[in-house]
Amino acid sequence: MMLKKIARKILKLYLNNRFKKLTTNRNKVDYSSTSKIQLMDGSDKNDIVIGDNVRMYGTLITQNHGKINIDDTVKIGFGTMIGAVKSITISRGTAIAHNVNIIDNNNHPIHPEDRKFMYSTPWDSPYRKWKYSDSKAIFIGQNVWIGQSVRINKGVSIGDNSIIAANSVVTKDVPANSIAAGNPAKIVRKDIDKLPRKLC
Repeated sequence: MMLKKIARKILKLYLNNRFKKLTTNRNKVDYSSTSKIQLMDGSDKNDIVIGDNVRMYGTLITQNHGKINIDDTVKIGFGTMIGAVKSITISRGTAIAHNVNIIDNNNHPIHPEDRKFMYSTPWDSPYRKWKYSDSKAIFIGQNVWIGQSVRINKGVSIGDNSIIAANSVVTKDVPANSIAAGNPAKIVRKDIDKLPRKLC
């Protein structure tokens, strides 16, 4: 039992040192063996900023200097992927469950001839990069709760305190203090800040 605790501490130290080289961290970040950070197509450590007391158990990918800004006390669950070629901001206190996808681009061009051209190139071709797809910044406000297996598409803004129900696909903005659910996600409840409190 003691050896397992020591091994876990050594792994944590190794992961923290490794990921600090790949991001701009202000302080303590909790990584796991499932955490991944990929800097691609010219991106560098300054393109990912992670705040204090963050639990980052998913994958962060930046291409072509896409910005990922994660504020303090954010939790990113296992299997979650956040990918930016433009900009993704996740504000303070937001909780992101497991297997969520937050992508600020289409990954591929829309025009059929562009895709035919792309598929005719080698797998490592620069024409397969995200910069050739449509992209638009994503903003997630403070204290947002994003349920398991959610997909958040490019250009979406989610207001403070909102909840995105599990398995939803978010294609449009979600106002503050709302619950959105479904595919495509629709507002199913508003003014949740006016509900009776349970922890008081």
